[in-house]
Amino acid sequence: MSFSPRQNSTEGPLCHSTPRSENYASQIESRPVANLPVSVYGWYRVLVFSSDRRESINRVLRRLRWILNPLKLDPRYKHSGGEYDNLEDSGAKFTFYVDSYNVASALFRRGRLDNRLWLKVSDRMPSVRITLAFKLRLKRVILERYDPEQRSLDLTLFHMDETWRGEFCALAEPHCMSTAVDIMEQCLPQLEHLILDRNHLTHLWIFRQSERRFPWLQRVSLKNNDITNIEVLRVFQYLPLVALNLERNLLPPAYEGQVLSIWPRLRFLNDIPVMRYN
Repeated sequence: MSFSPRQNSTEGPLCHSTPRSENYASQIESRPVANLPVSVYGWYRVLVFSSDRRESINRVLRRLRWILNPLKLDPRYKHSGGEYDNLEDSGAKFTFYVDSYNVASALFRRGRLDNRLWLKVSDRMPSVRITLAFKLRLKRVILERYDPEQRSLDLTLFHMDETWRGEFCALAEPHCMSTAVDIMEQCLPQLEHLILDRNHLTHLWIFRQSERRFPWLQRVSLKNNDITNIEVLRVFQYLPLVALNLERNLLPPAYEGQVLSIWPRLRFLNDIPVMRYN
């Protein structure tokens, strides 16, 4: 079983909205210029706002390519309207994503094209739109990472798998995780060991009813994620876990006692025999 990481790592939603007024543009322009945050996934959201409804998307993209030259603009997951995970992003004329920090940073610094067109660039990840082709690729990657002898599935740094070069698929994105869990349930009913390390996970609600979907699952590793609350882990509460690894998350001090109260039969916590915590 092997997989190769990559440096860049999606699919975007379709939505519609109306552009904001020029007053909103003035507010954006008046903000102090700072550095664009580096995305943990290597993808960046670009929203184009316009006070002119007659402005065409293709004409705007031609202007952006001319401005960016010699950098190459390759807009991905382009769609009309904004995004609705952030109220300020919902009023854009259109949205696209890029997987180059240099391109995103150049657009971020530019900010405004003229009095009628302005940009907003952020490190927000795309929202995945699941197609049949995407689902088949996702299934192939999951099966490639499965060890049938150990009944173990290693999804470490899943968004950096070579399969996703030029495409976005992160387990922290709900549609991607939901589809991945469905595939695991269908194809890996005997799964005993699940490794979800280094995926920037903050929630696990997609694993609800895991005791029915993965009745043999006994070992779960969630090292190097962004989990802040033990309650997030209760989706695994009714599994017969014997090993759980939560190292390098954002959990409060002395969380181990709460973990052991949820899984009294746990034998290993963070790769250490449970007796060391007694």
